Amino acid sequence: MKTADLNDVLHHDQLDAVFQPIVAADELTVVGYEGLIRGPAGSTLESPGQLFAAARASNRQLELETRCVRTVLARFSALRLPGKLFLNVSAATLLAPAAQHRALIDELHRHDVDSRRIVIELTEDQAIYDFRRLRRMARFLRRQGFSLAIDDLGAGYASLRLWLELRPNFVKIDIAFVRGSERDAVKQAFLGAIRDIAHASGSLVVAEGIETAAEMAVVQRLGIDCGQGYHIDRRLEEV
Repeated sequence: MKTADLNDVLHHDQLDAVFQPIVAADELTVVGYEGLIRGPAGSTLESPGQLFAAARASNRQLELETRCVRTVLARFSALRLPGKLFLNVSAATLLAPAAQHRALIDELHRHDVDSRRIVIELTEDQAIYDFRRLRRMARFLRRQGFSLAIDDLGAGYASLRLWLELRPNFVKIDIAFVRGSERDAVKQAFLGAIRDIAHASGSLVVAEGIETAAEMAVVQRLGIDCGQGYHIDRRLEEV
């Protein structure tokens, strides 16, 4: 595996984007795609985990996220993918000054992507303490046409308090509650409870990490709105 340098990755356009479909669970119709970033293939910075760890170590996470968003948007536009685009954004980026979000809007215009197709997906890797600012930035983004999502509910800092404060359009349930759910009554109860709260608050639920037909059957039986995962990828490839 070759060693990669973060400076080279950022300044020589060495990022790439891949897209995982998110489907309506009942019909397997595509709702949208989550944009996933990759570093140079075969390098020490290929995985997003390694890439962002290097950025955090050098205090360049905001710079990296900005580059990632540009890369994902450009690729999404070039591929002419249908539906919504789920963009991963950290708490630090979400709470950045409004000028940062206006730059995102400019980028959308450059690639001719309507903001109403964009779902800002808040990742769970950072704690949020300034909920007043969070609500203010959420209002600003919604006025611009964006939807909001919480990623990995039940993991990291993706808490019920965050859900209450953000009032997202989509709630994505962490893979831990989906994995093996067909043989775990507690996981099924959790999924059902999240579904009920989400529907009462006007949110749609996305079950992440669906890897087997049995897990998909649980998601469908419980009335979870949307699904995402390798099992779905394979099903769509067969169609």
